[in-house]
Order: sequence, then C-alpha cells, then structure tokens
Amino acid sequence: MPSLLSRHPEVCAAELDGEVCLFHPARAQYLNLNPTASAIWRLLEQPQSRATLVSALVASHEVEEEQCRLETDAFVGEALASSMLLELEAP
Repeated sequence: MPSLLSRHPEVCAAELDGEVCLFHPARAQYLNLNPTASAIWRLLEQPQSRATLVSALVASHEVEEEQCRLETDAFVGEALASSMLLELEAP
C-alpha cells in the first residue's frame, strides 16, 4: 500500500524570493529549498503520495516524468532524513 507524505507539524516555513526555507525547532535545523522542492512543499499542504506529487509537477512544469520523479525522490529522501516531512500509512 502506498504511503502518504506530510509536512512535519512542528516545521516552520517561510517564503523568500519564491523559494521556501524550512526550520525544525526541535532539531534546530534549517533546510533551504530549491524551486522544485519549494513546489513540492506547497503541494504538501495536504498529505499526498509520491505519485500524486510527480503527476501534479509534470502537469504544471515543463519537465519529463522520469526527471521529475528523480528530483522528487531526492528532495523527499532529504526531507524525511531531516524530519521536515513525515511518511504516513495511506488509509
């Protein structure tokens, strides 16, 4: 069963010049997001599957699906490792 990705509820986000900067207060850790990661963060206002994220990004940006999947997986891996995102079981 596919999992859903969710923003960690303790993470603070601020947008600066069109890009998002995240701060996890419990870990005292910052993460500056590039434009692709910023778009993913915005899409995660509600929990989403990776497949849904990739589909939404391909539909709204000029990017090949495989490249989009690679960039999405790279950001998601980093954000999960730094506890900026959570992985939830799909209902």
